[in-house]
Amino acid sequence: MPKDSKYGTFNTLVDIARYYGFSSLRNFLSSLKGNSRHRKPHISLPKEGLAGEANRPGLMKAYLDYGGEALPQPVMIYHTEPLRKYMPRSEYGGKEAVLFALEIIGTEKSIAEALLLKMALTMLHELGFTDNISVEINSLGDRESIARFSREFTNYYRRRAEEVPAHCRNNLKKDIFKVLQCAEDKCMLFKEKAPKPVSALTEPSREHFAEVLEYLESMNMTYTMNHCLVGGKDYYTKTIFEIKSENGVNEFFPRKKFDATLARGGRFDDLVKILGHRKEVPSVGITLTLGGLGIIPPKRQAAEKIKKPKVYLVHLGFDAKLKSLSAIEILRKAKIPIYQALSKDRFSAQIAVAERIGVPFMVIIGQKEAYDGTAIVRNMINRSQETVPLKDLPHYLKSPEKV
Repeated sequence: MPKDSKYGTFNTLVDIARYYGFSSLRNFLSSLKGNSRHRKPHISLPKEGLAGEANRPGLMKAYLDYGGEALPQPVMIYHTEPLRKYMPRSEYGGKEAVLFALEIIGTEKSIAEALLLKMALTMLHELGFTDNISVEINSLGDRESIARFSREFTNYYRRRAEEVPAHCRNNLKKDIFKVLQCAEDKCMLFKEKAPKPVSALTEPSREHFAEVLEYLESMNMTYTMNHCLVGGKDYYTKTIFEIKSENGVNEFFPRKKFDATLARGGRFDDLVKILGHRKEVPSVGITLTLGGLGIIPPKRQAAEKIKKPKVYLVHLGFDAKLKSLSAIEILRKAKIPIYQALSKDRFSAQIAVAERIGVPFMVIIGQKEAYDGTAIVRNMINRSQETVPLKDLPHYLKSPEKV
């Protein structure tokens, strides 16, 4: 982590976000402005919010009202917002401290959840959270899944009404998810045999969640199922997750104890419907709370100056997409900027983008390459190509006769 200024934490997060193809909220608004034929786009962001969630309605409204769907999809944004008022500022970085959020708007692909979790863990690792970090995950499914689970869960509690604590009986009438979130010992024991959200998933929701878990397992990412992790039933759909630190230790701040929760997020495909729009926009986001490590952005942020990549990463198939996450991280550590389109499946669509932006090289990972741990590097000028081990990509691409 950079230690040369108090902005080191923020700069680390921004560098990683930009590498993976995320742009700032400012650039997002500029894109909308250039895309709009009518009034100037404007987002009224709240001054205080909960873990990035308060900003999302404004982001999604601007996306819809000003033609965000016409932008290259998915739209990937990073942004900040102030900490909650009741947080002790002295412990959370002072009054200038913010939360850092990442949003992927416009894709239903399960790779989006995997990408956000991969990025968040990379960020946390580089900020000093290196030991005993794990992901807690759950799936609420689509609206049909949630409705099915609600019926099963409510019936289970009603049949045992006399055993249910009074406060949970009251919550059951208002919001069953509040019952799930109750952490009292008696309630936790009672919920052990209650229906679980994942047991009520529709087949499409089950397949989506299975893919997310397969991505995590392929990356050797430690995770546990938390059936009580739900968020708001009118907010999240499908995947929901938190990243936690078991011991709250940070190697850069060994004497400071951090909160257990370092990041949280999930899918909010139906959010725009709640805002009054007819169609849903599949989206997912994550916010780094860092357990209380203050994130302080510079008052005047420099304009984004991103070196134009000379490499475009192309994948063919599910296994190749898994291996691409490793390839991206190998190239990031070697400081080789790339373009990637992990949310696209069609080979022709990826090739078309590479041709349009005019990159000199493509790195192609297919099923065979994923199995062998290699990649095909194609010279887009003379159309020659070579097969290179993934671990040797940085050396190959940095050689004088290459990139």
